[in-house]
Amino acid sequence: MITYAFSSNNYQESIARLLKKNDLPFSDIVESQIDFIVVKNDQQMIGCIGIEKYGTEGLLRSFAVNPAYRKKGYGSELYNRLLKYAVQHEIKILHLLTTTAKEYFIQKGFSVQNRSFAPEIIQNTREFKSLCPSTSFYMVLENISKYI
Repeated sequence: MITYAFSSNNYQESIARLLKKNDLPFSDIVESQIDFIVVKNDQQMIGCIGIEKYGTEGLLRSFAVNPAYRKKGYGSELYNRLLKYAVQHEIKILHLLTTTAKEYFIQKGFSVQNRSFAPEIIQNTREFKSLCPSTSFYMVLENISKYI
């Protein structure tokens, strides 16, 4: 049975394995206070998406789907749930860094921006300062509620 849930500590190991399998940063998933939404098939982790909240700014993190489950709508559902969660928590702008998914996020309404335009609170995250390479694309989604 497919279930979606907010992550708890007992999912951290599964999330870390999935992120590692997808070549995404995972070393800081505990200390960075990422709120995760996960999708599981019984006991198997299918996918995850996370957000770090900073007032009205959010940093989209750790969006991954197990390769065996891609192109089946799980990623889209995770993403849509994250947008709703962001709006419920009064986040107005989502930020992200990516090396591989630029086109995907452009289709979702994100725009590529110069990293120097990122708010200081986002620039000071571990993801921004050290986990993602300087060659990553910095992307922004404004007016999140418009995309729900």
